[in-house]
Amino acid sequence: MNLNRKRPGFTLVELLVVIAIIGVLIALLLPAVQQAREAARRMSCSNNQKQLALALHNYHDTHGSFPPMIVREETATDAAWAWSALILPMIEQGNIYDSLQVGQQTLRDAANSPQGPDVLSQSLEAFTCPSDARPTDTSSRAISGVNLGLSSYPGVNGTGPRVYYYDEGPTSSASGIFHHRVEGNAFRDITDGSSNTMMVGERHLKLPFNTNVTYTQWAGTTDGNQDNSGYYGSLEVAGCTGFPMNEPEPTNWQYRHWFSSLHPGGAMFAFADGSVHFLPETIDQSTYQNLSNRFDGQTVGEY
Repeated sequence: MNLNRKRPGFTLVELLVVIAIIGVLIALLLPAVQQAREAARRMSCSNNQKQLALALHNYHDTHGSFPPMIVREETATDAAWAWSALILPMIEQGNIYDSLQVGQQTLRDAANSPQGPDVLSQSLEAFTCPSDARPTDTSSRAISGVNLGLSSYPGVNGTGPRVYYYDEGPTSSASGIFHHRVEGNAFRDITDGSSNTMMVGERHLKLPFNTNVTYTQWAGTTDGNQDNSGYYGSLEVAGCTGFPMNEPEPTNWQYRHWFSSLHPGGAMFAFADGSVHFLPETIDQSTYQNLSNRFDGQTVGEY
């Protein structure tokens, strides 16, 4: 037996070829893996909005209307509960609803309660888009020193360019389902048809090309009186279609009132009939705005 016989092995050239082939395969597989992950995140986001839409339907069945945009106390000058806090029992978060005494006490009183800071600062999965990769779970908006938990899903207020607290008719910019700080709309008020009217949309904390952030909170707004301007108030719980979704910040200072997402090419919206649609960011602007108006009587084009 010849113990000195050399064993066959890879040459340096062969090893480099194998490494190169592995590198090419990884390069080919990574985009597919990323696409699969984004598809899963988008499906999860769609399911979140579906549950919110069903919760709003259940709220309507119980109270005879959808919730108002906010619950503004007659004597309040600042914080106010949001529509999203009012539907907590309908998304299996009744314990949070009861502990905060939503609607029974003011949001400020809830923030000052013993359990308020821990509960209000939570980021709830039902209000979080998996693609919304934000660095924090709370906004910098504080009530009595309590930072509010973030949400990815503002209600649809109307055509904008900013989010308003009032409504003056079918041509008003605040003509969506969440247009009023006292009154809630019913199905009878959606004369354009529930399948043609958006109810809840998406807004990302910070788009890659923007230098500032946009806060949306599930519990409420830090200023129940701030209307149609500034970077706080009504926009903390609702959005509008004043400009195309995912519009870059330099386009207009009012960009924080609009809808946006990190889903490639568009954003998810829940409609009043309970359906959820992915709307492309290239959607015709007139169609986009018509979908946010519940009673303008306009014919909606393809989307």
